[in-house]
Amino acid sequence: MKFATILIPDISGYTKFLHKTELSHSTHIINELLQVVADTLQPKFTLAEIEGDALLTYAEGKLSQAEIEEVCTEAFKNFNYFLKIVERDSVCKCGACNNTSSLKLKFIVHYGKFDEVKISQFTKLSGLDMIIAHRLMKNTIPSKEYILVTDSFTIDTASSAFEWQKGKDNYEVLEDIHYQYALIDHLKKEVLQPETAEDYSSLFGLAQVMDLEINAPIKRVHTALTDNNEKANFVEGLIDVKADSEINRVGSTHICEFDGDSFDIKTLQNIDEKDLLVYIEKAHSINTGMTMLTYFELKKTSENATLVSFRALTGDREIIPAPYAEIIYDQTKHTLLSLKSYLEKNLICQ
Repeated sequence: MKFATILIPDISGYTKFLHKTELSHSTHIINELLQVVADTLQPKFTLAEIEGDALLTYAEGKLSQAEIEEVCTEAFKNFNYFLKIVERDSVCKCGACNNTSSLKLKFIVHYGKFDEVKISQFTKLSGLDMIIAHRLMKNTIPSKEYILVTDSFTIDTASSAFEWQKGKDNYEVLEDIHYQYALIDHLKKEVLQPETAEDYSSLFGLAQVMDLEINAPIKRVHTALTDNNEKANFVEGLIDVKADSEINRVGSTHICEFDGDSFDIKTLQNIDEKDLLVYIEKAHSINTGMTMLTYFELKKTSENATLVSFRALTGDREIIPAPYAEIIYDQTKHTLLSLKSYLEKNLICQ
């Protein structure tokens, strides 16, 4: 039997988030956020289990109030900083990628004893104090961003930077459990803004322009262009796509493999304005060593029509020489026509 400080960071709004948005992207984002929190808590806390939208962690012995406040504050700030990163770098227009700000983080802290139960190669923590900690994840605190500390700790309100309040909740069998809690939503004001990413859009003013109208909603065209899972539907000769992340964001990379060459592609920028979307990539040919910057501008011309404008520059941000430009623009036109056919055919089928 061990005595330890039990800490459960819990992402509130997770179930609602999943119900309203795409499952794969929302799950990926939650996993990223849990990783951010877990990294912050180590090495002080040991990760015992991932419980969907929460982490079960513990630290042997009884931590001080100052240690608890410090680690929860740091984890909360890192959590919210990552949300800002996702918002800044988001390319995908799905509900999951555009509603991360609805996610909140709370902390449940309890001191007690537990047993380690080994089942096959797995170890599970059990005992009454584990049950108490988990039950407290559901409580009557009128907020979703707080630190809850049970009366197993003595809170010195005079020495704390937080305003602690007393509370209690009644649970079947356990009856009344008393605790103190501090609201921490104000800490968001202390979260730094991520650096602004470089603006590449102004580079393409003198580049050759090629336009093509697609009879599909602007967001649908944007999704097809930017979602790596859709490329096989319209990019001729594509054998495989290997991405460094399930979600395409600014800074993420993927490799498109063709027979005879592969392209290492990095997402550089995504601009989202009213009725206008701009998506910029850098493509590097692994076979030839050539690098190119590509610019796709999407303008909404009606509810079901989008004007796509394509521009390209060399990797050195120069105008592409005529012989090469003709080849590149012809290939891209072929791809966009294939995209047009793919989207318009699917819309008819729907």
